[in-house]
Amino acid sequence: MLDPMSIIMWSFLGIGVGVMLSWIPGFHIYNIIALITVIAPVYTFMPVEAFPYFALGALVAFVYLSAIQTVYMSVADESFVLMLFPTQRYLVLGRGHEALWLVTLGAIGGTIILVTLGLTVVPYIIGALYNLLAPYAVWFLILIVLFMFMSEWQKMGDREKNPWKRLATAWSQNIGGIIVFFASGLLGFFIMNTGFVPAEFAYVRLTPMFIGFFGLSWVLQNIMSRIIVPRQRTEDVVEASPYHILNGTLSGAFGGSIAAFFPVITGGMGALVAGHMVSTRGDDTFIVSQGSNRLLYYVGAFFLLFVPTTTLRRGAGAQLVSSLYVPKTWAEYYYAAGVVLLAAGISLLGVVYLSKVIARIITGQRYVKVSIIVAGLLVLISYLLAGWQGIVVLFVATAIGLAAIIFNTRRSYCLGGIIFPIAVSMTGNTQFLLNLFGLTSGF
Repeated sequence: MLDPMSIIMWSFLGIGVGVMLSWIPGFHIYNIIALITVIAPVYTFMPVEAFPYFALGALVAFVYLSAIQTVYMSVADESFVLMLFPTQRYLVLGRGHEALWLVTLGAIGGTIILVTLGLTVVPYIIGALYNLLAPYAVWFLILIVLFMFMSEWQKMGDREKNPWKRLATAWSQNIGGIIVFFASGLLGFFIMNTGFVPAEFAYVRLTPMFIGFFGLSWVLQNIMSRIIVPRQRTEDVVEASPYHILNGTLSGAFGGSIAAFFPVITGGMGALVAGHMVSTRGDDTFIVSQGSNRLLYYVGAFFLLFVPTTTLRRGAGAQLVSSLYVPKTWAEYYYAAGVVLLAAGISLLGVVYLSKVIARIITGQRYVKVSIIVAGLLVLISYLLAGWQGIVVLFVATAIGLAAIIFNTRRSYCLGGIIFPIAVSMTGNTQFLLNLFGLTSGF
C-alpha cells in the first residue's frame, strides 16, 4: 500500500486535472479515465495503487466544476439535464453565479453526508442490502421508467375550445415523450450492440450520444433564441433559506443514493423520483438538490469501490479503475474518505473563482456567439473521441433531443438511450432484438 504522502500527491494531481478540464463544454472525467486506462496505460507514469485516488480526486473536482458548463453554457450530462431550465432562468436574471453557489452548497452537503455515512453505517449494511435488492434490480428500473411517464404533467391543451382537441393536444405531449424515449433507446441499443462505433472507442462510444441529447440540442436552441447575457452579479450571496438548502440537500442525497446503488439508474432518474417523494419546491431548493444528487451519484458510486466488505462496481469509473487495481484494506478506505474531503475543499475554491471569471467574460455577449463556439467544441470533442462515427451519432442524438423540444416534453426521456438497451440485456432479449432488426453483434 502507498504511504500517505504519495496518496496525497497523486490525489492532488487528479484534483488538478479535474479543476482544469471539467468546466470545458462536453468534457467528461470518465473519458480521461478511459484514455489513461486503455490508450496510455496508467502504470507507465504512476503506481497502480495510486490510480483509484487519482481518479477519485478528479471525479470530485468534475462534480463541482462541471456545473459551470450547465449554468453558463447550457451543456449537461444525463445527471444534470433537469437543472437546465432553472439555471437558465437565473442566468437571464444576472444570477448565474448565485445558481452555481446553490449547486455547490448542495454538493458540499452531499459530501458531508457521503463521508459521514461512509465512515459509520455504509460498510456494515451495503452488502446485505445489495443481496436483498439485487434480484429485483430490473423491476426497479422498469417501475422508474413507468413513473417517468406517469408523472409527466400535461402542459398543453387548456386553450383549445373543442374538448376533443384539448384531449388530443394534451396527449400529444405524452405520446411525444414515448416516441423520444424509444427513439433514444433504439439509438443506444444500436451503438452498444453493433460495431458501428469501432472497438477502440468502446469506453467512450456513448459520449457523443449524450452530448447530442443534452448538449448540442440545447445549444442549438440557444442559438435560435438570440439572448444577450445581462450583467452577472458575482457577489457571494445566496437568496435561499437554510430550510430550503437543507431540504434540497437531503432530497438530492436520497435520489443520488438510489442512482449510486442500483445499476443503470442515473442521477437524473434518481433526482426525479426523490423530488416527487419529498416534494421539492422552488428553483433554489431544486438546484441545491441537483448538486447533492450528483455528488452522491458519481462520487458515492465510485466510493463503493473502496469498501472492504463488498465487491460492488458502480459506474464506468469504478469499472475502469478496478480493471487495474481494487483497494482492499480499511486503511485505503479511510484514506479515500480523506481524499473526498480534500478534493471538495479545493474544488469549492475553484468553482467560485472560475465562475466569477467566466461571468465577467460572457456579460454583455450575445448568447448566440457563445453558443456557436460551444457547438463547435462539442462537435470537435465527439470527433476526437469516436471519429466520424461519433459525428453521425452526435447528429442523430441531437435530432432526438430537438424532438423533445418540439413535443414540449421532458428531455430526460432521452435517458432511454441507456435505459432501454440495458433493460433489454437484463431481460435476456438482446439477441432477439438484433435478429428482429437484422443486425449483427459487433462486440
